[in-house]
Amino acid sequence: MMGSRGYKGGEECDAFSRGSRRILFWQRGALRTIKRRYWKRTRKAAHNEVVRTGIAAIVCEPEGM
Repeated sequence: MMGSRGYKGGEECDAFSRGSRRILFWQRGALRTIKRRYWKRTRKAAHNEVVRTGIAAIVCEPEGM
């Protein structure tokens, strides 16, 4: 995609780093929630970048036109 977008807050950094995963413990489903929030933000940023540059209009155009 567009590379790493960076982390928002320490809990995302802790959730993705192996060193912190060995030390910290989260409640059931907390890691999944953190990771889902991170990847949703990354996909949204990539989508906005595609829309902003206008690549979507070029790719989605029918061949006959």
